Amino acid sequence: KIGKNALGQGSGDYKESMIQGYKHIGTIYYNIGIVNAMLGLKESVMRPFECSLGLQRVALGESHPDIAMVQHNIGTVLVGIGKLDEAMSAFLKSLQMIRFAFGNDDCQVAKELFYIGKIHEMRGEYDEALHVYEETLRIERLTLGVDNAETVMTMYEIGQVYQNKGDINEALDMYHDILSIAKESCDIEESSFLFILRQMITIHLDAGNIEAATKLYTEVANTIEIGTGDNTIVDIVGFAQIKDLLTNPPAAAAA
Repeated sequence: KIGKNALGQGSGDYKESMIQGYKHIGTIYYNIGIVNAMLGLKESVMRPFECSLGLQRVALGESHPDIAMVQHNIGTVLVGIGKLDEAMSAFLKSLQMIRFAFGNDDCQVAKELFYIGKIHEMRGEYDEALHVYEETLRIERLTLGVDNAETVMTMYEIGQVYQNKGDINEALDMYHDILSIAKESCDIEESSFLFILRQMITIHLDAGNIEAATKLYTEVANTIEIGTGDNTIVDIVGFAQIKDLLTNPPAAAAA
């Protein structure tokens, strides 16, 4: 209360000094919360974070984008220590402020939605996760492009959710779309390309479908450049490891 009254009095320089002071103390409280989380003191995490947010609100106002960033960072810390309910609350509050500041179709909105979808996924709430991820993907395609690394990451998470639900065909369709983008884009890391290819082949092998796995491998091998040159999409060592997976399939697939 003293702080709010003080900010309404005095010269502009004095007010600015007070604002910076509250922001600085808020940052200290935030860092205390981080340290408590790192030390595993789960029950001592929220209080410093709440103090930090209170001070930042006095300095910046209720809906300032910097408050949203603090809320988001708190959410990521809470996820790391398993406090998913508190993390979800932080992300939802951050999302509300980001939408107020930037509108509904900003890439920062997509980022916040992705974290919300991830919590649903971690909880096993797959239908809710899909709904949020699909909205995330819509915004990312609009603002970042279809071949952006963050867009592709969201596509991968959607594929994972389908796979966890047992909707294998939908998962394979999404992974196939990722491979198609990866073959055309320099933004997709080689390791990600290999990971998705291995994921798809493993799905086929787990289902005992060696023929489909071999066909996928052959199609990819015929459409990409393998080697060690500057323009290589997939390195020969990584690709050879996937070929070895086909040569020595899991026992269930071989049977």
